[in-house]
Amino acid sequence: MPPNYASTLTTWFTSRWQRGPKVHIAPTARHLPVPAPEDARGLFYKGEVHVVAEQAPTTVVQTLAHEAVGHYGMRKWLGAEWPTFMRGIQNGAKSGDKGLRQLQAHIRQTYVDGKGNYQLSARQESDEIAAYAAEELICYQTGTLRPDRAWQKAFLATRGRLIREGLLLEGSVSREELEGALFLAAKHMEAGPWSKAQDRISTFLASWGIIWPMAKFDPLKRPPTYLENMELLRRADQQVKDKEERSGFISVCIGLVGLVGLVAAIGLMLFGVAQMIFGR
Repeated sequence: MPPNYASTLTTWFTSRWQRGPKVHIAPTARHLPVPAPEDARGLFYKGEVHVVAEQAPTTVVQTLAHEAVGHYGMRKWLGAEWPTFMRGIQNGAKSGDKGLRQLQAHIRQTYVDGKGNYQLSARQESDEIAAYAAEELICYQTGTLRPDRAWQKAFLATRGRLIREGLLLEGSVSREELEGALFLAAKHMEAGPWSKAQDRISTFLASWGIIWPMAKFDPLKRPPTYLENMELLRRADQQVKDKEERSGFISVCIGLVGLVGLVAAIGLMLFGVAQMIFGR
């Protein structure tokens, strides 16, 4: 495919992304930023996506899903929990999840050197499992990731995150949970209408003189990690302590002012009595 056609297809595919990565079109694999095999389709490198134009239109779209959603999007949506999720994929494959095992077998046949030696670590393998799964979820009519029972799988992904981050339990990730996570990662890149609706509600309430300090709520945004929650609690606790210290300081100042006033009043009273006694 000529580079200008690949660029047009990429623009269509990425047009709905508000939080997507920067995408570069490489005419051939030789034009990628790092040395790559001649049959390389794309690359995720330093937070940016590179797509080789010299391939069929369908594989260009698959490459975008692979690199942008599978690699970039999952990292952005999961944040600090990404390594834990990668270990969960390994646990799921070890526990016999058929969907994960199929992807794992394909990857272990693909990522070998000239001597047949496997080249990926466990985390890299999980990363590729997620990226290849993203390719299989592409809807070519809409250019979006559309797994069957999408929101049911999204619920599984959200529940899994709450268990891993809230209870600090590292369980297995299933193929269905992985597809739900990829779906939510893609939605996270699209941003969605949530913030616009929230801004409209806030504006309406403000017009009636109602102050409603709404948090920037995004149902597709990753929940805070355990460490982030602990940091928020620490800050809140510090704010309470600071407030108590300020209140104590103000109370002491008020007490001192009152004491000075009382001493002054007593002094004036004694002065008045002295005047009455000795002034005669």
